[in-house]
Amino acid sequence: MLVDKYKPMRSGPIRSAEQKLKQAPPQVRTADSPANIIVEEESSVALTRTTEETSTRRYVPGEPILPGVEGHRPWHTTFTVPSHATSNVRYGNIPPPKSARAPSPLPLDEKARRKERETKKRMEQGTRLSRARESTIDYRLGIKGAAAEQLRRPNPVSLKGWANLVEDRIEASRQAGHFNNVKGRGQPIARVAEDKNPFIGREEFLMNRIVQRQGAAPPWVEVQGELESAVASFREVVKQSWTRRALRMITAAHPVALLPRLTLDDVIAMRDPEWEERERGYHDTALNELNSLVRKYNGMAPYAVRRPYYMLSAELERVYKDAAEDILKGLEERAQGVRPRRPAGYSLNDDDEGGGGGTSAGMDWGGFKLRDMVRDLVSAFRGR
Repeated sequence: MLVDKYKPMRSGPIRSAEQKLKQAPPQVRTADSPANIIVEEESSVALTRTTEETSTRRYVPGEPILPGVEGHRPWHTTFTVPSHATSNVRYGNIPPPKSARAPSPLPLDEKARRKERETKKRMEQGTRLSRARESTIDYRLGIKGAAAEQLRRPNPVSLKGWANLVEDRIEASRQAGHFNNVKGRGQPIARVAEDKNPFIGREEFLMNRIVQRQGAAPPWVEVQGELESAVASFREVVKQSWTRRALRMITAAHPVALLPRLTLDDVIAMRDPEWEERERGYHDTALNELNSLVRKYNGMAPYAVRRPYYMLSAELERVYKDAAEDILKGLEERAQGVRPRRPAGYSLNDDDEGGGGGTSAGMDWGGFKLRDMVRDLVSAFRGR
């Protein structure tokens, strides 16, 4: 049973919709009903039932809505301006109230006069800068002399005025042909994958593109570049130091005829605890600096791109694998009797100093220096 949720504003007992339908059933009008009479019955408990008959005029297709005039045609009609076309509002001209004579300003003290002079001077400097900027733009556009004075106009004071000024300058530059040499003119616009990414807002995409074109980057990206450069430098120094040490060890321990038989796995598996112990001071110091950069980077970078700390054992294993190919190339050159290529500024002490610049005291060369020197001398005499 349906019951009204809110209490009605009228008085009387509250009845459900079902009770109302039983007491006042709806009247259905059909086309066969005579005179098309709509009977509306409203009944209540306190009032007696009354019946009102309302006659309605039924529209017949083709019948004109307005009563027609016999012999009238559409071209006989003259249009008359409706009354609402002209305004009936009269604007009053209220003169401003006559104000009394303005009182004379109070005399300014020294601080106020100094502030006023500074404001006036600052406004003059702004005006001069604006004139210099206008003159520079006119010179670039090729406008000189009286033409520049005619085209020059005071700076606008509203946002719309500035927009009109910018549009006029752009149109003048376009007609003068200053945009003919613009990069990418006449070519399709370069599209990137982020342009169609629905998860990146348009404002964020445009901002990122402007920042990328200007070569700027967030602070954590700059620290990331510094960290990668430091890691690459450290690994290259350790790699060169181990390459020199391995070449010296293998050449001193094996005859020249057996050098080509060494494989890549043999070179990778080779270790030298003495070299690791001697270079440990440099390795620890360099890794501490790298890890401090990692901490700085992780403090600014998002969580998804943070990096772990660098470990000495992992870095040494990486160096052993990366330096194996260079060691094999050096052994092949030595087996063929080719003079080894050494960088500029190379000295014999570089083989012992390694990456950390350690001292060469207590190192056993095993006659390698003499053999290498004799080989170099023989190669030099043959070259003559």
